[in-house]
Amino acid sequence: MARLAERTRQFSDLRTGAEIRIRRDAKTQRLAGALLLRSPASLRFEALTPFGLPAVLVAGDEQSLTLWEVLDNRAFILPASADATRRWLGVGLGGDDLVALLSGNVLPLKNPSSVDLLPADELGPSLRLVNGDGEQRIWLDPVSGQARQVEWTGTKNPARVILDAAAPDAPPGGLALATLDGKLEVTVRYKNPQLNTGFDPKLLAVSVPENVRIQDLR
Repeated sequence: MARLAERTRQFSDLRTGAEIRIRRDAKTQRLAGALLLRSPASLRFEALTPFGLPAVLVAGDEQSLTLWEVLDNRAFILPASADATRRWLGVGLGGDDLVALLSGNVLPLKNPSSVDLLPADELGPSLRLVNGDGEQRIWLDPVSGQARQVEWTGTKNPARVILDAAAPDAPPGGLALATLDGKLEVTVRYKNPQLNTGFDPKLLAVSVPENVRIQDLR
């Protein structure tokens, strides 16, 4: 757990091109654009049309999450919570968990009642953590602390994330997320990721125009 925490502390920010494929049941959506991440819980993803125009913009921080569907001229402002992420993505992840995963890291369950180091299987050794919300299992390199895969069970949306683990000091390459019932699959692939560049935090800001139909659900 200390090695996992150390890797997370080393992450400051990430900027990258991103291709995202989301399959919900029989419906598939593909998005491509620019992704910005900043520790601990700030993100901005701007999906572009093939002509380079904005199509969807998602931005979040510790307080709120904004989902702006540019082509439909509507936006939703949600509280920064696992329930809000479940609403637009389909998996209940807090903003800090989502940013950690997209940056190639995993945050352990908070306040675990038990933690066990399990023997290596085909993926290697893993940690199993349990608290009142369910169980989490994290497969990792015990030397570098780099996570390879994480699975949550005993929750509303049991899910698994496979991280595209590059070399320990290299930027992440993306991830694959799936709910264990098979209803949701998300793949994220990065293009030219740049890690810890110290970009201006103002780049994460979003200002929705007044003519957009806004539903503020905070």
